[in-house]
Amino acid sequence: MVMNVMTSLRDQIQAKYDSYEHHTIAYHILVNNEGQENERSFDVWASRAEIEAFAKEGYLVREALIEGEPLERLRCALDEVEEAEFAAADGSRLSGRDWIPRHLFDKHADFHDLISFDPLLSVARAVLGPFVRIRQLAARISYPGQPVQFTRWHHHQPGMTEPVPPFFAMPHKLDCLIYLDELNDANGLLAVMPGTHLGEGEELPLEEQGDLAGQQELRAPAGSCVMLHGNLWHRAMPTSAEGKKRRVLILSYGPTWMRKSPFGDSPENGLMEKLIEEADPATRELLGIGGYQ
Repeated sequence: MVMNVMTSLRDQIQAKYDSYEHHTIAYHILVNNEGQENERSFDVWASRAEIEAFAKEGYLVREALIEGEPLERLRCALDEVEEAEFAAADGSRLSGRDWIPRHLFDKHADFHDLISFDPLLSVARAVLGPFVRIRQLAARISYPGQPVQFTRWHHHQPGMTEPVPPFFAMPHKLDCLIYLDELNDANGLLAVMPGTHLGEGEELPLEEQGDLAGQQELRAPAGSCVMLHGNLWHRAMPTSAEGKKRRVLILSYGPTWMRKSPFGDSPENGLMEKLIEEADPATRELLGIGGYQ
């Protein structure tokens, strides 16, 4: 079953290859020890203009990136995690809000094909550099009828300061929001504030939930992905009474030397330990083992 999922998703993405613009990025790496790797090249699933716009605006949309059977299998995998964890919590996990399961690579093997997922990983390497790791795979599930159906304006990677020190390292990470259900007015849109990831002194409006001047409201079919810089202001808009369950996977990338996700260690008896043991060096680097230049 797992091999069928992986093959199906690979085949689908290969079939989509020519529908995306591509360019090659070649990094020359300055090293100071003999034997260190000094060249890395990647085929980027985006045009140079798209990467430039991503750097300026802070987000990039990939509509209907995953479709058909692979999309349905990701939905089923998340539904199985949801059912198992709700059963363990006697159904009391919601508390009137969205539900956010984490450590999904540990919880279901059908997510593993997202580890080396070139349409997203190659863009991460184009904007973050040649040494990239996955920080987490989590999800957010919104339920019709819950009292809280939205998020306030927020960002995922705060850390800018005033004044900016001479050797300040601006925090960079990338969050890929993979929508397993349609992003529409009934289910709730995603609103973003272009350019706010650049952190030019404007304070995030804490607890603000309403519209802001200049916001962009995003709509997209199921299987679409919105790639966000971790500092970009964004919010999930409310689900209407006509809405359905909204499931989104959150695949996060950072440089290999960034510390692991702050949401705790992998669960006991999870799948990642065996996966790391059997992985090749490139996959181990993606999973946080090595890559410290």
